[in-house]
Amino acid sequence: MDRQFYLRLSTVFVAIVAAVLALWPSLESINEDWAAPEWVREVFPGRISPGLDIQGGLRLMYEVEVDEYIRDRRDRYSEQMVRELGVLLGVYDDDELDAVSREQIAAVGEKVTVQRVGRRDVRLVFSSAEDKANFSNEWLREKFADLRRASDNGNTINLTMREDRLEELRERAVNQAVRTISDRVDALGIKEATVIGRESDIIVEVPGAGEEEFDTIRDIIARTARLEFKVLDDEARFLAEIDQEQLTAADIQRSSEGVSAGEQRPNVESVYLYTSSPPCGIEEEGCISARQRLKSFIETLDVPDDHQVVISRMDVAGYTERAREQFGIEDGDDAWRTYYVFRTTDVTGEDVDSAAVGFDENNQAVVNIQFNASGASEFEDMTGRNVKRRMAIILDDVAESAPVIQTRIGGGRCQITLGNTANYDETLEEARSLVVVLEAGALPAPLRPGNEQLIGPTLGRDSVQKGAKGAVVGVLLVLVFMAVYYQVAGVIADVMVLLNLLFLLAIMAAFEATLTLPGVAAIALTVGMAVDANVLITERIREELRQGKSTRSAVDQGFRRAFWSVFDSQLTTFIAGVVLFQYGTGPIKGFAVMLMIGIVTSLFTGIFCSKVFFDWVVRGLKVERLRVG
Repeated sequence: MDRQFYLRLSTVFVAIVAAVLALWPSLESINEDWAAPEWVREVFPGRISPGLDIQGGLRLMYEVEVDEYIRDRRDRYSEQMVRELGVLLGVYDDDELDAVSREQIAAVGEKVTVQRVGRRDVRLVFSSAEDKANFSNEWLREKFADLRRASDNGNTINLTMREDRLEELRERAVNQAVRTISDRVDALGIKEATVIGRESDIIVEVPGAGEEEFDTIRDIIARTARLEFKVLDDEARFLAEIDQEQLTAADIQRSSEGVSAGEQRPNVESVYLYTSSPPCGIEEEGCISARQRLKSFIETLDVPDDHQVVISRMDVAGYTERAREQFGIEDGDDAWRTYYVFRTTDVTGEDVDSAAVGFDENNQAVVNIQFNASGASEFEDMTGRNVKRRMAIILDDVAESAPVIQTRIGGGRCQITLGNTANYDETLEEARSLVVVLEAGALPAPLRPGNEQLIGPTLGRDSVQKGAKGAVVGVLLVLVFMAVYYQVAGVIADVMVLLNLLFLLAIMAAFEATLTLPGVAAIALTVGMAVDANVLITERIREELRQGKSTRSAVDQGFRRAFWSVFDSQLTTFIAGVVLFQYGTGPIKGFAVMLMIGIVTSLFTGIFCSKVFFDWVVRGLKVERLRVG
């Protein structure tokens, strides 16, 4: 026995020990008595998790509303275009672009009106032909490459999104949604969950999730979490000019409040709309909530392009009895109101660097956010330009609060006070959920629920039991056949098959893979391929022995001559696995991954490990007549 043999033997021994230790923590789910020691779980933290088709769980399918994503991009372009046109038309210089005042924006509006048309178009209406002459296609390509000139009529220019960019934007929306949902799922500590994007659909599978986790996971995944900071236009008379008969017909009330609208106007009358009603019961059909009633009414209003009407929950629990009588709100009612805000916003959830749950002076849960460098600068500039004005903190088109900006706010910190202050536990849970979605980032577009299923483990358990039974019977038959037909060589082949399974499962545990029924099928296929490699090697050894060569020489020549046959067959199958992984969907990709891992372990056990065992029999035990059937 030479030193090289002992080195190879040590390699096999170390690989077996490492595989056993890596697989040990996964055995605890089968039998609690097989629990691994603490030091093993620390060194080898990964474990195999049963998939959705094995243990049941939650399966959610959503459709990404990519048209909303495109419209949102168009809206951002239109907001940016107002600022850029100010430079183009000479209202202010380029170095003032980042600190444009509302007075300057109003001056731009006198020269050109920027209108949103449909879902993807922008219309520019210039006040004079001289101003329009400054607009050129070269300027448009330089500033807004995603837009093109669609038509030109008089002083009006119609712009639209470029067709070659629309498909890219759709793909980007889905990919960004997949990443965001994956981050949210990871933040919940669900490692075995899978998130798959397919055209405009997203499929989320959470194995093991039960009814208790169903609502929490679903709400956190589907929450858009679009955070915006917008300044209120408390001096506008838009809401005050709505016809009273129109309000009465919609069961909407109008009121006013004294607020600060800037350092020069510390007390102005701001008009707002509100409505209230008892909360709708879960089983109460046809009930229209106060929120839905107010939103539906707002959708009928012809709101100016540069403004927006947002809604906010009224904290009825904090109202005095006199205030409730004044507003006609009863205790326990669900009440909502409006804020009239400027549509433009300089700071959004994309500027948030971190978020954490905190508590205010009343011990109510709040969300403290820290902006990144650019966000902190924008937030400081925005608050500096709007001192003594109210700023609405809007989350998913709902104003959570509207505090007055007392002074320029530096440091990039802000606090979100949640609307529900009546129930401490609900507010705390809402704050925690909001932190999860803010940390993971906002969804690029809303998700439309397609199919939501809570799958029980019964079907999966039956399938696994039958599949496992068939796999065990098949493997046992193969092992018995190999041992009987090939005798000593067959016993070595059986040991290689078992080692192949051990290494395959250990690699799965190391990568915290999820075991699904397609994966079980791939494992069964891997067993057959491992046996096939050993059959080729054994037949080569048998041929050498029949030619009268010594046992040692026959083993060496048999492995040498069989190597390329085994390698080529495994390589072609590996290439097929790569193709399946590249073009297949979720289950097929899982099958392909298991297949490719199985091929690697088959090569290691069939060529390297089996050669070590044959050498040990031939050289260590000094067997002169090797029984190969």
